[in-house]
Amino acid sequence: MAWGGRADSATMAKAPSSPSELPVGFRGYDRAATTALFTSLEQSRRMLMQERDDLRRRVDELTAEVGQHQARADAVADALVTAQKIALDLRAAAEADIEEERREVADERQRLFDEGAAIRAEARQEATEIVREARIRADRLIDEIVDALRAYQHEAEDFVTGSGERLTSLVHDLLSRMPGSAPEPAPEPELVEDGAEPEAPSADIAAA
Repeated sequence: MAWGGRADSATMAKAPSSPSELPVGFRGYDRAATTALFTSLEQSRRMLMQERDDLRRRVDELTAEVGQHQARADAVADALVTAQKIALDLRAAAEADIEEERREVADERQRLFDEGAAIRAEARQEATEIVREARIRADRLIDEIVDALRAYQHEAEDFVTGSGERLTSLVHDLLSRMPGSAPEPAPEPELVEDGAEPEAPSADIAAA
């Protein structure tokens, strides 16, 4: 029994780490060493289970963290896609507005050009009409002046002719009334050219 007790003390001093290291007794494996081995294995198992649980918890935490990062990445990707779509829509709308304003400016410029051309054409037509009317009035005024001058010329000629005739008749009448004067035939009235002054009576007639 003393041998067995010494064996137990030696076995307790160093617990085997695997079944192959268990000491062999008289009736099989040593009980104390076997118990120590099982106890060590149980502790190792518990430690491994604890480490496994810790690793699982860490994996779950990392999985959740990866999921959060993935969700954030997806949200960022969606935001980028939305921002790109909004930017494209804004760009298309801006280009459409610019094109519309460009067409409006071109239409307004064409309208102003057409209005200017119409105003210039109307002004030219009015100027032509004014010049034509001025020419007509000038020609009419010239015709009136020419007619008035001709009428005045005819009146002057009639006046000169009548004055010559009256003057000759008056001289003849005076001569016929003077005593000792034989009546002389009345001279033929001289024709007075247009615009010429009638000749004054001669000195002999005036003296008579």
